[in-house]
Amino acid sequence: MAPREVLISKALLYLLRHGAVKEKLPIDSRGYVELTTILNHPRIKTHRATVEEVEKVVAENDKKRFTIETRAGGKQYICANQGHSLDLVTEENLQPLLYGDMPENVYHGTFANKLEAINSSGGLLRMKRNHIHFTSDAEWSQLGIRKTCTVLIYLDLDKCKEQGLEFFRSANGVILTRGDERGMVPASCFREIKHLTQVTKKPKSQD
Repeated sequence: MAPREVLISKALLYLLRHGAVKEKLPIDSRGYVELTTILNHPRIKTHRATVEEVEKVVAENDKKRFTIETRAGGKQYICANQGHSLDLVTEENLQPLLYGDMPENVYHGTFANKLEAINSSGGLLRMKRNHIHFTSDAEWSQLGIRKTCTVLIYLDLDKCKEQGLEFFRSANGVILTRGDERGMVPASCFREIKHLTQVTKKPKSQD
């Protein structure tokens, strides 16, 4: 995307993922805000973004971060597909991912210098976000980790099932879970930890 479109995208991401409540934007439980309302917010208005430009950002975003839907009366609404930290945004906009439908290899991307903290905490924490993000080798799962990650943590899905962890699939193919009651995927659910120098297949890009 052009630099201007990147700025619009970043402003949209902040508002739709994290800032809507603080910025007093009416956001529903699926994470949608009316498009004309968000266009009038100062963070977007400062870029003089038009409906057409936002539609272009949504259509051309390589990570497919956004969805626009048209509702009754012809009004358009926009949401971020995943990555929320807002408590009021629920899983309504996500597809439950049953264990029988899970890809064989589901993994989380991180960095070597984060492993000590992961081990000391006892697993992967969702931190301030609503979900922990994963990807897989499945054709539909194109996103979930950053290109710069140096470590892949593979899940043991049988152990995840024993722990009662629930998984979801976002509209852009990211695999998500809230973790256990602590907001964690315990280290006991890790099947394998691989450094990327040992991985022959390049991991997929994240959000």
